[in-house]
Amino acid sequence: MKTIKNSNKIVFFDIGGTLVGAPNLFSYIAEKYKSLQRDRIAEVISENYDNMYYNALEEKFLSVKEMLKISLKEASLKLNIEDLSDLAQTYYEELYTNQSYLYDDVIRVLDILKKAGVKLIVLSNSDSDILIKELKALNIYDYFDAFIISSDVKSYKPSDTIINKALSYCEISKKDIIFVGNSDEDVISAKKMGITSVIIKRWNKTINISSDFTIKLLDELLEII
Repeated sequence: MKTIKNSNKIVFFDIGGTLVGAPNLFSYIAEKYKSLQRDRIAEVISENYDNMYYNALEEKFLSVKEMLKISLKEASLKLNIEDLSDLAQTYYEELYTNQSYLYDDVIRVLDILKKAGVKLIVLSNSDSDILIKELKALNIYDYFDAFIISSDVKSYKPSDTIINKALSYCEISKKDIIFVGNSDEDVISAKKMGITSVIIKRWNKTINISSDFTIKLLDELLEII
């Protein structure tokens, strides 16, 4: 078993696509419609959601549930399909509490880090009620020492508000702090915090901003620490 030489470390983890996998949310919701144009429905919901997300970075904060509800309402009007917006929260919770799964290497690596005394912190763009349920259902909630979740902070990565909240947990030298994620937002967040960025590429997702390290398996993180 790999041992950690210096346990005085902090590791921030993104969740979705980093530690936990799940079907695509927009495709999952599109399957709920009676209409057969499900690919188009998923595309429109995704476009609506992305537009609101990027606006929420600069303007009024909306939770994931709120953005989904508005996205479904707008899709129903644009495509002249049934309005399922009142079920947005149900579908969101359904997917992430019943359909999500851990990647094979997660428990093994979290166990090593936790036993070594490394401080583990979640930094996630999610709604906290759903995310906490998901982590508990997957039996990894207790590995973490703290949770910084966008719905609690009213801010999404990489906005300054959530970054400043994360920095409040950085009570050791920044050279001993790592952020593991799977997106440009995660790299930007790490750079803003002045800490080491690690991108894990579970699949061929395009990352446009260079990270300090890129890994394919979470086990490789142990070599970096």
